[in-house]
Amino acid sequence: MRWGELTELRVKDLDVLSRIVTVSRTVIEINPKHHPEGKRFLIKEYPKDREFRRFKLSPQITAKLEQHIEDSKLERDDLLFVYQPEESAPQPKLEPAEHLGLTEPNAAGRRYRHGTLSAYSAGKCRCAHCKNAYAIYRAERRSSGKDNPRRPRRWDTDGHIPRRWFRDQV
Repeated sequence: MRWGELTELRVKDLDVLSRIVTVSRTVIEINPKHHPEGKRFLIKEYPKDREFRRFKLSPQITAKLEQHIEDSKLERDDLLFVYQPEESAPQPKLEPAEHLGLTEPNAAGRRYRHGTLSAYSAGKCRCAHCKNAYAIYRAERRSSGKDNPRRPRRWDTDGHIPRRWFRDQV
């Protein structure tokens, strides 16, 4: 299926008993100033070649989709797949680094204790302990207002999956 067809797929388009999916609509993403109602997504009643398409799904895919519909409590006219922004990642915890030892020597031959900022920055160590130490340091700077990082991109959507997010994530 094309992105627009998959994004506009609704529960009513899936016949669970016969395992047939009917593609009868597509969605296009446009600039809101070109939309009649100022929205971002425009639904077209016919797919690209102006003909409905039907195809049969495997029993495994049908069962998973049926379970998804039940778990999400979707109604007949609801979108089958809805864009949901990611939640922020949980904060890492700093573990005691005394027992971890030293990093491998860097270009200058120096070694640093694991789980420290020096090990991450100067020692170029990318183990979980050193990454966590650096992540905690950065989170503390952001929370105290010393850094203003760019916020993750939020897509303006009515539930349809944005084309760019789909391309990057799927």
